[in-house]
Amino acid sequence: MKVWLITDTHFNHDNIKTYCKRPDDFTERIIRNWQRLVKPEDCVIHLGDVAIGNRRAVDSILTKLPGRKALIRGNHDSQHSNTWWMKHGFDFACDSMVFRNVWLTHAPWLEPLPAGTVINVHGHIHTRAFTEKKPWNKLLILEHHYSPVEFNKFVNSKKTMEFQESINDV
Repeated sequence: MKVWLITDTHFNHDNIKTYCKRPDDFTERIIRNWQRLVKPEDCVIHLGDVAIGNRRAVDSILTKLPGRKALIRGNHDSQHSNTWWMKHGFDFACDSMVFRNVWLTHAPWLEPLPAGTVINVHGHIHTRAFTEKKPWNKLLILEHHYSPVEFNKFVNSKKTMEFQESINDV
C-alpha cells in the first residue's frame, strides 16, 4: 500500500483555469493521472479544495478515483461538514491531522507545530510566488504535475519544487 498526497484539485472550477493558468482539460488530466498511479488498496490524502460548483458532479468524479480517500478540508470545502464529505466520497474528513510526524493542513501553518511533528505540508498557494513564512512549511503545488504524489517521496525531498518538476505529466 502506498500513501499519496494531492491538493487543490478544484474539479470543474472554470475560473481556476485563468487564475492558475491550468489547461482546459485539467479535471480530466487529474482523474487520468490519479487512476494511473493509485491502486485500490492505496490511500490518498487530499489537502483541500476538492471542487467548486455542482456537488453531484463531485460525487461522480470521486467514485471514479481509486484508493481510500481522506480529506483535510480547504477554504472551498468548509461550507459542508466533515460528515457531508464522508457521505459524498471520502472515507475520512477533518480540518487538519498528524500523519507520520507531519502536520497536514490546507493552508500554511504559521503557529508553532503541534508536539511530535516536524514539518507542515500544505497546499492552498497554487502557482503564485510564495516565500515560505516558516521554515517548517512545505508547499505542495498541483499545477506542477496534475497528479497525486507519493507521501514519503514528497516529504523527504530536499526542495519541493525540484521534486514536483521531476514528475512527468501524462
